[in-house]
Amino acid sequence: MGKVLLCVGKYADMPYFVEKAYINVYSAEELCYCLMQNIYLIDREIMDFNLVDWLDEECGLKELAEGLMPLLNEDCSIGDFIGYILDFVGYGDWDEVARIKENLKNGSGLSMYEKKKVRADYFAESGKYVLALKNYDILLEELPESENALRAKVYHNRGAIYAFFFRFAQAAESFMKAFECDGTEESYIAYLAASRMGMNETEYVNFIAEQVKDYELSLKVEKLFEDAKSQFETTEKSRMLFTLKVCKEENNSVSYYEEIERVTGELKEQYRENVSE
Repeated sequence: MGKVLLCVGKYADMPYFVEKAYINVYSAEELCYCLMQNIYLIDREIMDFNLVDWLDEECGLKELAEGLMPLLNEDCSIGDFIGYILDFVGYGDWDEVARIKENLKNGSGLSMYEKKKVRADYFAESGKYVLALKNYDILLEELPESENALRAKVYHNRGAIYAFFFRFAQAAESFMKAFECDGTEESYIAYLAASRMGMNETEYVNFIAEQVKDYELSLKVEKLFEDAKSQFETTEKSRMLFTLKVCKEENNSVSYYEEIERVTGELKEQYRENVSE
């Protein structure tokens, strides 16, 4: 269950039109939601006296308006302006608001396409992988031919999400497209790694054998897999799986199945969060 959000102010009779998001908002909460969902499309045009007047007159938030007015007069950053609104309304937790402020700061001077990529990256970092994929796909359709470097980064990040969902064939395809755009070793190693995960041992050995030039890179992939395995063996999850194995071998079925049910329940909940929009 999500946290309860207490509304501030009132529902407006006349909406405020957020031009960059192309949407009408009727309350301070709707404004905050719109800003956070479109944070990388919003620019300094949102720092408008009309918005401050709307919050005062339509939403009844005179105190918020009075706090924003000096920020406009002082020509503050867009991060401070939006952050002030989010803090006042209480929309989003502290870490989330802080991250948005930092990303807005880092996003100054970015092109429209770069901002859209950062927005998709934000969804991915927040665990909203389906939303991230949709935004990556839309951006790939919009990118002009001249944006090859950015296209490579989008394909690479899309491949990482497909790999997270165990869709290794699609991950490999995305990584290969990234390599075709930028020719970097990183993208090609990711392509080989996704291919290895999507094939059985015999298929992968035959695959590498046909790619003579890939032999040295395939050794790097094996090294990455060994390092990842070693790191996992030191984690709490690894110890938990070992304990479950012992319970099963000792025929302690009650503890085994209870723990299995708990773990799978947590994984299901995490999956629901990852695929939600």
